[in-house]
Amino acid sequence: MRMPRTVAAALVAAALLAPRPAHPQTVLGIRAFGGYDTYAMGDWNDIRRGLLIPASMFSRPTDGYSLGVGAELAWSKSLSFTLSYERVTPGRMSEIDGQKMKLPANVALLEAEYRRRVRPRLQLGLGAGTGYYQLGQEVESPVTARDYAGDAFGGQAFGIGEWDVTPAVTFGLDIGYRWATVSVSEVNHRPPPSFGIDVDYSGLSTRLVLRFLPRRNR
Repeated sequence: MRMPRTVAAALVAAALLAPRPAHPQTVLGIRAFGGYDTYAMGDWNDIRRGLLIPASMFSRPTDGYSLGVGAELAWSKSLSFTLSYERVTPGRMSEIDGQKMKLPANVALLEAEYRRRVRPRLQLGLGAGTGYYQLGQEVESPVTARDYAGDAFGGQAFGIGEWDVTPAVTFGLDIGYRWATVSVSEVNHRPPPSFGIDVDYSGLSTRLVLRFLPRRNR
């Protein structure tokens, strides 16, 4: 099952419409982000076998891109918490009879970030969090009509570099690592083969992040 597109809109609406928190330094905002990722995919031969694809028609997907949107609760000038939706999509997918394999995952992220201002417009920091990864029949072969379902929790840690564009808008770069291995629980709505299948999204994670905090306190 695909995560509805309205999830992203709901996150934005929650940030804009929620009442102002009682804490005097706390503000609500939104963010959008995207970046380049690498993926371990150590079980890629089992992924291929479970989808009934010949070895000659499947190559290991090693990298790709991600896009996301989220809501942010900036608890203070240094500490913030975010709830985001991210679409993770390996980019080097095999092409079978003119159709590309799909190996994406939908991810719900809950993260905490800490920053310190080191220049008048520059902040550096660290972040960490957890993610809920869902395949939901989205890892599929267009030729054999077989798909996977499964979900799992993962984690991520990253460094933050951020530049103030305006008092309310910042643009930053996050560089870190994610740990996320999803065990396939169903193949075409049935139990997986006896050899087991893991889809491993662990690897380097980079994000360009645009943040908007409408009542930001400097």
